[in-house]
Amino acid sequence: MAVKAGDLERSLIDALGECARLRLPYEPEAAYVEFVRQYYHWVPATDLGDRSPLDLCGALVAHWRTAQLRRPGEVKVRVYNPETERDGWRSVSTVVEIVSDDMPFLVDSVTMELSRQGYPIELIVHPVIRVVRDRAGELTEVLPPSAFVPGGHPESVIHAEVGRQSDPDRLAVLQAGVELILEEVRAAVEDWSSMRARASA
Repeated sequence: MAVKAGDLERSLIDALGECARLRLPYEPEAAYVEFVRQYYHWVPATDLGDRSPLDLCGALVAHWRTAQLRRPGEVKVRVYNPETERDGWRSVSTVVEIVSDDMPFLVDSVTMELSRQGYPIELIVHPVIRVVRDRAGELTEVLPPSAFVPGGHPESVIHAEVGRQSDPDRLAVLQAGVELILEEVRAAVEDWSSMRARASA
């Protein structure tokens, strides 16, 4: 019997949910269940076909932890080479994790910066997830895609895998370049309406 794509997705989500429960034993399932459901939702199954469920889960849980605390306007960037003992998963690639307010041009700008630095891009995961945070920036709720709750706002969650780089200095340059390009995107987006008004005047 043929297996439908939707069945594959449900099977993957079930497996990731069970894995997340084991890796986040002190967090209520309700806190992260929507994050699990949405993280890989838009990634073609062929892009994940050679990944083990444990490594897919490890990447998701690592990104969940990066997203836990983010103040308004802050961009979180983490560049690292995952190791099982330290990170709970492994990859032959260098990983760039980003959590940011959702803005236009984010993915295009990040991929251009990675290419400019000479890194071949092997995978991009980019869900836009609506979240609720408290005044300190602590993540309190991940909303279903159709839910509009007072205080909820969309955040871009970007996971990029690039050709592995082991030189710590090059990794630092990579992270600094991604952080700078994200600052420039924010400046352009925030100034856009003012520039358009000035141009019209």
